Amino acid sequence: MQSKLWLIWLCLGLQLSGTAPVAASEIYPPSEPAYTQSLNGNWSFKYLPTLDAGADAGFTSPAVDVAHWGTIAVPANWELQGHAEPSYADTLKDGLGLYRRSFSVPAHWKDRRTFLRFDGVAFGYEVWVNGKQAGASSASAFNRHTFDVTDLLQDGANVLAVRVTTKPLGYEFDLNDDWSLSGIYRDVTLLSLPALHVQDIDSTTTVRSDGSAALALTVQLSQPAGEVRAQLFDPSGKRVADALLAPSAQHRTATLKLELAQPRLWTAETPSLYRLVLQVSQHGKTMHTVEQRIGLRQVSVDGKRLLVNGKPIKLRGVNHHDLDPVTGRAVTEAQIRQDLALMKKGNVNYVRTAHYPPHPRLLELCDELGFYVMDEVAIGHGEKHLDDPAYRDNILARARATVARDKHHASVIIWSIGNENPISEVEFEAGRLVKQLDPTRPITYPKIGSYFAKNYERIPPFVDLYSPHYPSNATLAGYADKLTRPTILTEYAHALGLATDRMQDQWAMLQANPVFAGGSLWHFHDQGLLRRSQTPVDPSKPTQLVWRDAYQYYDTNGLDGSDGLVYADRTPQVDFWQMRKVYAPVQFLERSAPVQTGRQKLAVRLENRYDFRSLAGVTLHWVLEHNGKAVQQGKTALSAPAHQRQTVNIAVDIPAQRTAYADVLALRLSAVDRDGLQINERTLRLLRPGAAGFDWTPALPVQATPVVHDTDEKIEVRLAQWNLTVQRSSGALDIRDRNGRVLVAGIHPHSGRRLTMAEALGAAKSGVWQASVLDQITSPVITAVSNANGVRVSVRGAYKLPQAAQASAGKSATAAPDDLIPTGDGKPAATHVQGLSGGYQLDINRQGAITVSYDYRPLGAGVVAEAGLSLVAPAGMEEFRWIGQGPYAGYPGKDQLNDFGLHHLNRADLHFQGNRRGTALAVLTDGGGAGMALATLPADVAVERHGSATLLSHNALIGGLGNKGTQPETIVELDPQRQISGTFTLLPVTMDGHGRWPAALVGWFGQPTPACDVYQPFFHSYDQ
Repeated sequence: MQSKLWLIWLCLGLQLSGTAPVAASEIYPPSEPAYTQSLNGNWSFKYLPTLDAGADAGFTSPAVDVAHWGTIAVPANWELQGHAEPSYADTLKDGLGLYRRSFSVPAHWKDRRTFLRFDGVAFGYEVWVNGKQAGASSASAFNRHTFDVTDLLQDGANVLAVRVTTKPLGYEFDLNDDWSLSGIYRDVTLLSLPALHVQDIDSTTTVRSDGSAALALTVQLSQPAGEVRAQLFDPSGKRVADALLAPSAQHRTATLKLELAQPRLWTAETPSLYRLVLQVSQHGKTMHTVEQRIGLRQVSVDGKRLLVNGKPIKLRGVNHHDLDPVTGRAVTEAQIRQDLALMKKGNVNYVRTAHYPPHPRLLELCDELGFYVMDEVAIGHGEKHLDDPAYRDNILARARATVARDKHHASVIIWSIGNENPISEVEFEAGRLVKQLDPTRPITYPKIGSYFAKNYERIPPFVDLYSPHYPSNATLAGYADKLTRPTILTEYAHALGLATDRMQDQWAMLQANPVFAGGSLWHFHDQGLLRRSQTPVDPSKPTQLVWRDAYQYYDTNGLDGSDGLVYADRTPQVDFWQMRKVYAPVQFLERSAPVQTGRQKLAVRLENRYDFRSLAGVTLHWVLEHNGKAVQQGKTALSAPAHQRQTVNIAVDIPAQRTAYADVLALRLSAVDRDGLQINERTLRLLRPGAAGFDWTPALPVQATPVVHDTDEKIEVRLAQWNLTVQRSSGALDIRDRNGRVLVAGIHPHSGRRLTMAEALGAAKSGVWQASVLDQITSPVITAVSNANGVRVSVRGAYKLPQAAQASAGKSATAAPDDLIPTGDGKPAATHVQGLSGGYQLDINRQGAITVSYDYRPLGAGVVAEAGLSLVAPAGMEEFRWIGQGPYAGYPGKDQLNDFGLHHLNRADLHFQGNRRGTALAVLTDGGGAGMALATLPADVAVERHGSATLLSHNALIGGLGNKGTQPETIVELDPQRQISGTFTLLPVTMDGHGRWPAALVGWFGQPTPACDVYQPFFHSYDQ
């Protein structure tokens, strides 16, 4: 035997004589397939939109003919099978589902006990077998319940009838922030056990500082007779323990202890599973065999730290519901695997099962694949019943059933008792019961953030962990020093659309402070059901939904369920990629590096944020790129221990500068694990000494001096390649090429952007301006002056904010129970801001380059999402190329997801719209390359669909995106002293007389062809 192992019997005690009725939660199922029969399939079904069955109440009798009934799949939700309309949360309607089917018991089950198990029925139910009542549910829509039906069976066919109601006692606890879908939605199974069988198993692992471990097992039998053989197999299949237990005639509970000198411990990073086999025998005959996968691991609390196997951990998590847009809560293994595979891809290591116990297969896969799980007892919501004695037993039954089903899973490391409930005695009683049933795991009570801040000192000492929701950055920073127990943000950075403003900065605090064990983002996926509209959607108008085609959409009940990191169909959102970067256990510490021409070594520093494993098996792949083309590549093995940093020296040969304009040099890095999963990547911008940036305009050929034509109606500036016109009365500007094609259709002060759904929801409170540009000028002052260098055009005036663009009362769904963070003094903006005053100046030189400078000041107080100057591109200019951070939009607090490089997106791309950080060059053209280029010192540059036109905006000021129910952490407040100013170079882009695109653009981006990879997963979607 490779590891030293001792088998020590500590006690073997008998507590009970005779056979007592078996509690449902204490049944331990057989491992032999011959003694298990699935009752999934088509059942006879009748739906009644009432709670009174009336004339159908007798359907439980086998004599009642139900041949005229329809059928329904089991498992399934009846709302998604054409019966009743789906309800969301508390809108659940009265309803009954009457189910019937027949079954036969195999002959070899004779002289055994037969049990009927329901894994999930929403929301309450009664069961009859052959017209006799077998029992009723008592532990929520999400808990397992099992009935001993042995004495109700008959030879041949048996008739099973189930009456499902939407509103049993305590149903409100099961309506927490999701679709309230009804029916038998999880597996129904017949189980056969001998009279003598394993009834329950408890296990406790103790991990010692020397790496050894002790596994204590308690095996409970149904009768005080027989013997038990226990065998333990390690993850490679090698048997490491084999013992025979021969209980006396008075005992049915046996306890043993296994000592392992060199165990393979379970963590989410090393999900090693042992196999425990128990064989119950009587008079030399095997009566019952069970198998249980065992993860050897210990969860403990040491002061402010949450430990697994004696080491502190960080939980990089998400909240998750069992919900599919087509099958509802009746999820399949394939759907569960899809979610977990996406989580692995997103560097998630922890799942909170909000707000109830999940499908049991999810936990089995978390054991196998390696995820930590916070398993939630379903008593969140329904607060009005917490002080009602009539609900006490129901609440405790939920706690008892949750622990009984899920206590064997290594992945389950924390019990969560309800969600966002006010403190109550029954809540604490449920927690004490959970700790009594399972003293091996810590418990927690998730609380609304503001409530937690006022009441956390009232949470008694037996509660191991704190779990506040949605703190602001400042509040979270204060908790780092204030809180004395390990703290998990069980919900944070609440998305709505693409609003996950706090994720990046808050994770940095969670990572850095020992008191924080981690957090779980709300929410992993949009809570949407696939529905059909009677009228087609207009893709030219904004939507709060996601449309698969003109008629099919994912119903998220208004704004209630549009809060995922992935869409309802599991298409990743931008926020998924942000999460992946933030959570990556391999982090690159630089974003740029200085270089010289020629051979040299570049030092790349990285950090291993795994809690247990080194980076052995992880490979660093690198590619040296020159103007987007690979010129050198290689790879090297990584080795940094857990929580340590490593420097890798990469030998590169930097090519010489070959052009008059700056080239793009980059080192593309990626960390790939032994299974080929790319953990993280970073592209370092390589900087030559004194690099001039990406403004190639000084190298342009000199043309004839610009000619000015100044009349009472307009000012015209003519060059060989293009003409500029400004209307004196309106300030309207356009730039056209020599053939009259519009290249620039306007220049306007940029006063905001299209708001996210989260921002629009709180617009009345924040006072944010709701206009992207101000295109109506009052009292314009327009001049054009020739000088030795060219022509200077100036446009100045006052720009009124349209009344419709000022903040109005939110008309969307009610905000989530997050903590609202007011703007300024906490009151809605009272001042009616009129707009901006000031102007812009164009210095046009003889090369056709335009130096644009602008300076505006607010006419009053207010808030803007972003501000600067917008260039209007006419319809047809749909190709956006840029040098800077990409490919996704980035904002303060949400820019870790992007990398430096050369990027190209078509206007139709889902990810086209939004601000790009660190942009040095932005080019917006049609498919043939005609349009405009904007060169600047690295800045925020945004693109936005504006009807059929497109805005290309240089942002002088930019705010964050906020979360659902909260204002952004970075808010841009305006007052008359606030300056909105900036400068950049504008170049109208055309082909020259020989049909050539500017050489610099070709060098960077290649010839001007349309983007060939346009990401369009939807016909139309929110935040697009």
